[in-house]
Amino acid sequence: MMYSFDLFDTLITRRVATPRGVFVWMQRQLMAHDQGLPRALCERFADERVHAEYSARIQASKRAPDATHRIPEEIDIHDIYRWLTSRHGLEDVWIDRLIGLEIQAEERFLYGVPEMLARFHALARHGERIVLVSDMYLRRQDITRILDGIDPFLLQYATLYLSSEIKLNKASGRMFTHVAEREQIALSSIHHIGDNPYSDIARARECGCQTTLFDACHLSGDEDFERHEDALGWQMSAGLFRECRLTLESDRARIGGLYAAIILLPFTLWVLQQARAAGHKRLYFFARDGQVLLDIARRLSSDDLELRYLHVSRLALHRCVNTDLDTFLDWVFVSHQGMTLEDIAYRITSTPHTLIDTLQARVGLDVPVDKQLTHTQKRALRAHFESDQQLRAQAFDLVSLEREKTLKYLDQEGVSDLGEVCVVDVGWSGSIQDSLYEILRTREGQAPTALLGLYWGLQRHTRQNSEDNRKISCAFHPSTFWRDPTALREIVECFTAADHGSTLGYEYRDDRYRPILNTDSAPVIAWGLADFRQGIDYFVERIADVLTEIELIALMPYAFRRLQHLVQYPSTLAARAIGSFPYSPDPTGTLSPFAPALSRREALLYQVRSGTLRGNITRWRQGSLINSRPSSRYLISSKSSTFFSIIKGIHPRGIVDALPYPMIYWAKRKLPAPMLRACRAFLRS
Repeated sequence: MMYSFDLFDTLITRRVATPRGVFVWMQRQLMAHDQGLPRALCERFADERVHAEYSARIQASKRAPDATHRIPEEIDIHDIYRWLTSRHGLEDVWIDRLIGLEIQAEERFLYGVPEMLARFHALARHGERIVLVSDMYLRRQDITRILDGIDPFLLQYATLYLSSEIKLNKASGRMFTHVAEREQIALSSIHHIGDNPYSDIARARECGCQTTLFDACHLSGDEDFERHEDALGWQMSAGLFRECRLTLESDRARIGGLYAAIILLPFTLWVLQQARAAGHKRLYFFARDGQVLLDIARRLSSDDLELRYLHVSRLALHRCVNTDLDTFLDWVFVSHQGMTLEDIAYRITSTPHTLIDTLQARVGLDVPVDKQLTHTQKRALRAHFESDQQLRAQAFDLVSLEREKTLKYLDQEGVSDLGEVCVVDVGWSGSIQDSLYEILRTREGQAPTALLGLYWGLQRHTRQNSEDNRKISCAFHPSTFWRDPTALREIVECFTAADHGSTLGYEYRDDRYRPILNTDSAPVIAWGLADFRQGIDYFVERIADVLTEIELIALMPYAFRRLQHLVQYPSTLAARAIGSFPYSPDPTGTLSPFAPALSRREALLYQVRSGTLRGNITRWRQGSLINSRPSSRYLISSKSSTFFSIIKGIHPRGIVDALPYPMIYWAKRKLPAPMLRACRAFLRS
């Protein structure tokens, strides 16, 4: 048995999505450095190069038969550029110059396919005969130079048969006959491996060869999204998606390279651009979403910006804002998930145990601190805060202490040194920035500090927006969505997960104020965060080596549409990997899989429930749809949703779910706080 490997898109493939991507890159190079070429040729080089190859093939087919009475079936790269230079009236010296530029591009973008290289080496170790067979216009010296740069062993062990040299190709089947004659082996003893269903498989079988189709180098649906072959940004993005899928070893790393990096990289560069334009020299990246953004920024940023990491969170800052009693109690008791006594205490102080003892003693709540409270218990506890003046005083004393420690931490980190502070976060309303703004205003004897917030997306504006507390978003803006894009937002939060827990507060230790961090990071690290970050780094390093900052920022609209497509039509890889991510929308909430496989009972409960109760089952319906078994899949599919929507419409919550998203947030901003609290209580009943 002799094994025959196709070369392009089997043993090796390109970092650009399609072969035209090579010519698009050449066009950009020629536009930047035309070296005396006609401007019209430089501007249309990709089209001209494709047309030249087509025309050269037509011209070759009209040639007289050679000495063997055969019409040549293949051309070489010299034929292509001879035709192109002749068409544009260029001197012959340009043939070699343009060939050199194309070979330079091929060397830059070609890499070995790990699965096929491993198979080649395994066969070689067993002493099997191997040949390389390629329908390609590149010359032998070009292919040798390229393969030696990828894996010199390939040509040391295997014989190379090139259509550009032999003037026969696989598409006619005559290449296989030629190889069999030269190798003195029967066609039935050749096992050919390739990616083209016609020339590598159908034709080889017609000749009597055994075949194996390897089409992993073809773009998947996710990778081929919004194909635009003349855009170098699309070529590089789609090509690198494929490379991440083919070369990264774990699914977590592939998720980082395939989905997260293209979302985070353009945003990070946009942040740096906005900060420079506003005249800022220092940026603060909010924990925890900012950790991966800071890592990317440090890879790409020059020394003109000082990049810092600020340990803040909703929990650590919201409690410190001076508010009226009702608003404060809303913060303490309103949650996306069920709450324990410990969760409630953490909303007030970063050292909750003393307060928990007080609550258990004064209120008489004889429940474990980590057990979820019922609605009745929460209402009773809130009533005690409203009626017990001593309990309220203790809570507000603890809040004042937290505010004092927070201010000292912020001063230590240099936040008060600047007239305007530039902060970076993912989103979604800028409420952490609002709390930071309010806290900084409580400093006595100091000028108010202005804030500029740079966000991946802003879902809504808050009442605290002002000239001194500005917010700018990159991917989407308030009123972009008709419905709340919960799954989209939370998937981005999964992509920006950090290797440490959320900030619970601050403590003075070892001569510094340090953040008190939650201990909930272990499940995220165990999920595969390190591999995930490796995938992001892999993509960022390679695309930033080719595209400019402006070209990368311009990818954000495409990346955002692709993310929307992922939310609605996830691949199995995305549903499995993201679905298993340990997630909680609350800073002290219990972590659970983001989109788990659902049982039939859970699928039914999901359909009849609404709002946060649904979120307790799955945060991403489409992901759970793929991860679940067929029976459960049907129950949570859109086919069943209409029936259950009619049933839910009987409850007032069904009417709320039917309202447009902007209308709901308009009501939240405009209605009086007591009315909003009454509405929430009624809808939860």
